[in-house]
Amino acid sequence: MAFEIILIFAILLVVMLLFAFEVFSIDKIAILIIVVLLLSKLVTPEEAISGFSNTATITILCIMIIAVAMEQNGVITWLANGLKKLNTLHLALLIPLYMFISGTISAFISTTAVVIVFIKLMSDLSARFNIPQGKLLLPVSFAGILGGSCTLMGTSTNLVVNSVAKQLGAEKFGFLEFTGYGIIFLVIGIVVV
Repeated sequence: MAFEIILIFAILLVVMLLFAFEVFSIDKIAILIIVVLLLSKLVTPEEAISGFSNTATITILCIMIIAVAMEQNGVITWLANGLKKLNTLHLALLIPLYMFISGTISAFISTTAVVIVFIKLMSDLSARFNIPQGKLLLPVSFAGILGGSCTLMGTSTNLVVNSVAKQLGAEKFGFLEFTGYGIIFLVIGIVVV
């Protein structure tokens, strides 16, 4: 038993290094973990692929596919061009407004897709106000994360927690069950920034 524990910790160490130094893409590292655990006989074949039968995993995959499709079909560019019309406002009004928009959209689609929209906008604002782009993107990213916590599908964490709660016998969450708390945190986040 001691050998298996040492092997698990060795695999975890290697995986952390692979993630930290981005040797491969995240999806390749995730599949590599499954293969290594399977080949080392630390998990059975059924256990290795059991995560793919989880509804949360499939839902997260679908959300990622939708985000990529939105980017490739020009929806994100269309949104960015529409939001560029707001760039005439003063920065003190623009950042809270963009944070509110980012948080609202993130409640329903992937935060990654939302931040992609705002990357294009923030580069324009960065040049216009001579402010580093990171100082403009961080508030929008934080708002996206906070907005994602407003609905069940806003962030993958909510989906995973809901799935685990159902497996443990708890009642599943409703789509808007914690929206009130999420909105409070989003508003507080906007005010603080």
